[in-house]
Amino acid sequence: MFLNSEPAAYVHLVKLTHVFAGVYVWEYVTNLDFEWEIYTGRRHWRWSFVVYLLARTLALACLITMLVGFEFTTPYDCNVWFRVVLATSWSSGVFASLLLVLRGVALWGRDRRIIALASTVWLANLGSSSYAATLGHTRWSTETENCPIDGTSDFRWSILINFMQDLTLLCIMFTGVLNKRNSTRLWNMLYIQGLWWILAWIVTELPSIALSFRGVNGARIPF
Repeated sequence: MFLNSEPAAYVHLVKLTHVFAGVYVWEYVTNLDFEWEIYTGRRHWRWSFVVYLLARTLALACLITMLVGFEFTTPYDCNVWFRVVLATSWSSGVFASLLLVLRGVALWGRDRRIIALASTVWLANLGSSSYAATLGHTRWSTETENCPIDGTSDFRWSILINFMQDLTLLCIMFTGVLNKRNSTRLWNMLYIQGLWWILAWIVTELPSIALSFRGVNGARIPF
């Protein structure tokens, strides 16, 4: 997703964010039964659930923060708002990537080589995301009554690096599925799920990369 300082694009961003928020809230609510089963002890608790919960909650916090900021028509500290949006969005992506690491390691039977590779990729992801959260700046515009974003072209390399890192983790996970090839229904489900995840990641991320490198004035907010 992009934050854009052009008035027309800003209006489109607000509308698009409302759509994304509606879809995400629906997804969030429909999965609450899974979380409730863990809270009530019906499902076995694992520490990876904390990672899962952080990824979901931070993404929700990012959307709420964006929507609240969009509703203001009086001056406020735009930089604080923007930093919270970036911090929650990139942090959500980092924890989502960690879930890919955990799943990939499990599928490879905790192979030390895979643990080393996946951990290195994830740590690089953490570093690049932390740096990306410091980029860009904004201020209140009395003309447009919103917070136009400046310096958004600086995000282009962070977007590309993040894409390559997560794609690598998805491939580690998928090759782990292929390594355990069998004729069971579970394997077929994991195989199809892996293909869809890789395809969905490429389809949703490539437009952001293409637009950022074509010089479109926008800062990507990852979900």
